[in-house]
Amino acid sequence: MLLVAVLLPAAAGVVALLVRGDAARRALLLLAAAAHAALVGSWWISRPAPAFDGWIAVDALGLLVITIASALFLVASVYGIGYLARESPGLHRDLFQRGRVFTNEPEAVFVGALLFFLAAMSLAAVSHHFGLLWVAIEATTLTSAPLIYFHRHQRSLEATWKYLVIGSVGIAVALLGTFFLAASASAVPDGPVVVERMASHAATRSTRRG
Repeated sequence: MLLVAVLLPAAAGVVALLVRGDAARRALLLLAAAAHAALVGSWWISRPAPAFDGWIAVDALGLLVITIASALFLVASVYGIGYLARESPGLHRDLFQRGRVFTNEPEAVFVGALLFFLAAMSLAAVSHHFGLLWVAIEATTLTSAPLIYFHRHQRSLEATWKYLVIGSVGIAVALLGTFFLAASASAVPDGPVVVERMASHAATRSTRRG
């Protein structure tokens, strides 16, 4: 049940890349967003059990995070359908630089990246393994980059690269922290870098001995 929240938008993203009709793709976006919101809403009634030896699980904080993300994504999807309908294909005039024109990236890429972003956010919310959590957060950075470059002009490209550079610096520091956690987890018997196991052995991860 936990993996469905990740696989559902990921599968819809793949389909969005393959579908040719804009109307069908937009309907798919809204349907996937509504199905994801309904699935996450059902977790408030019956919380799913952890899976993969505790690597993925939903606790109170994770449930709150994924609920907010799913609700906001549903609202963004409703707005996005109207936004995409107003964005006609072909050349567009740049309103800030006279004489410049630009095009939009294919709508399939935009919708696919949006759905992949939801899948990555869902994985981040239910990840209890710090390595898997790092992968999920990095995936949110990579999947959101095409959304910034939807308008293919110089300023969008500059914003995309700045976003990737700043995000990569932050994720590199997070990776360093993950390595430190993995090193400290050597004191935890029979367990990978999973939140519950490390928290239950917090005293054994104490540091300096003297």
